[in-house]
Amino acid sequence: MMGWAGQLTWTGWIVMAVCMVAFWAVVIYLVAVMFRSDRVVGSGRDGREPDPLRLLETRFARGEIDSDEFAARRQMLRHSRETTADPPPAQPGPWPA
Repeated sequence: MMGWAGQLTWTGWIVMAVCMVAFWAVVIYLVAVMFRSDRVVGSGRDGREPDPLRLLETRFARGEIDSDEFAARRQMLRHSRETTADPPPAQPGPWPA
């Protein structure tokens, strides 16, 4: 690659130019991948939390849990939804409503 007296030949200049273009193309591609806004959150999920009742039904359908455990857990989930869905009682304030 080195010519007479340490000067580059045309081949050397072409190889350096191609390597420089390839380097900057890789850098730009990596920056674009880092700041891409259409990528999927997590491992292929849409970012929402899965419904616990659906997960329980899926586990029951696969046979991972029996019917007694399914019924107990379903009742527990429904009870926890009812308690979290109720708003807290209004606190009386210093001003009349």
